[in-house]
Amino acid sequence: MRAAAFCRVCMRPVVLAGLLTAVLAPAQAGRLDDIAARGVLRVGSTGDYKPFSYLQPGGEFIGMDVALAGELAQALGVRLQLVPTGWPTLMADLDADKFDLAMSGVSVTAERQRRALFSVPYLHDGKTPIARCENVARFQTLAQINQPDVRLIVNPGGTNERFARAWAPRAQLTVYPDNVTIFGRIVSGAADLMITDAVETRLQQRLHPQLCAVHPDAPFDQAEKAILLPRDTALKAYVDRWLQHRLDNGDVSRSLDRWLAFPWGLEPLRQAIDQRLLLARDVARAKWNAKAAIEDRPREEQVIAAAVRQGRGLGLPEAWIRSVFRAQIEASKTVQRELYRRWRAEDAGRFDDAPDLANTIRPELDRLTAQLLRSMADNQALLHDGGRTADVAVAMHGLQARAINPAAADQALAPFLSPD
Repeated sequence: MRAAAFCRVCMRPVVLAGLLTAVLAPAQAGRLDDIAARGVLRVGSTGDYKPFSYLQPGGEFIGMDVALAGELAQALGVRLQLVPTGWPTLMADLDADKFDLAMSGVSVTAERQRRALFSVPYLHDGKTPIARCENVARFQTLAQINQPDVRLIVNPGGTNERFARAWAPRAQLTVYPDNVTIFGRIVSGAADLMITDAVETRLQQRLHPQLCAVHPDAPFDQAEKAILLPRDTALKAYVDRWLQHRLDNGDVSRSLDRWLAFPWGLEPLRQAIDQRLLLARDVARAKWNAKAAIEDRPREEQVIAAAVRQGRGLGLPEAWIRSVFRAQIEASKTVQRELYRRWRAEDAGRFDDAPDLANTIRPELDRLTAQLLRSMADNQALLHDGGRTADVAVAMHGLQARAINPAAADQALAPFLSPD
């Protein structure tokens, strides 16, 4: 069964085209004129709702709605600017003109409709639970969930919190501020379940094998997702026409399939690479204080040999391990060399706050080595699939370390972007 049903006949194209012609008269096309004059479409996005919008730690948005926003900006002939917002502040940010419209898996609600407009819907969905797999039978109904011993967790300010407060007032409700890590709270046992959109439960059960979506084909209610718009009928008519065309030709359906299948599970690997590269600054400061050379071949070979021993136990090919860790070491040295050049030019002195290389930095590098190897093992088939290289590149691109040294970031990622 498909993950969600799409609205394909919400508005007849002929009627819509006539409406568009009427509302695009110069006297009424205020917001569209503003966008054209500015040369920028400002799109609000929360960055915390996969598969629609995810803000990578490096500062880049990815996801289905992010991609659609880019296509809409292209259709308007302007540049896309993604504006971070949050569920508690979404409507206030729209009212404050911080963005022209919002695309982030936004649900259509009566409260929001009183203050704004929505496009034709592009997804039909509903609220359903997600819990540890052993508890699926325990949380089939709202009556089972609405009990004093049930620990229900929600993210703040959106439809999930409102649904939980309305339909499970007797449960122990925890409002957890981070919608990206909230599912880990259920995995760890800190909460029993979350009630969220069925499409999100389908994705999260793929990312967390310990979790299961509870009857996602039969959610507790019915809801629609659409583009949130200001009260500007000309803008709505344009967006409706553009979106309806993509619904009719299947672009939206294909986009959802792509982003549901996107390699979100590469996040621990991306984090390990990023954090390891960020540590290069501390390594450089420790070596600078010790007046040590950046390159230490015997130590490098020890690190690679230790990674090979660990990786063999996880079923990883030795050649691949050596390639990956040689790349990480060379990327780190690229950062260190650039810092050394800068410090020599500045005649820098000793760094009093530099961490200890042996007792502080290396244990952290060892921890990241284990995480990197485990993530390589968990995603080995994907990382060696030449047909998935483009998605892997998108998933891995958002390194915070890229802001420090883009060349080093590319070095660190290179072994994962050229599958055998």
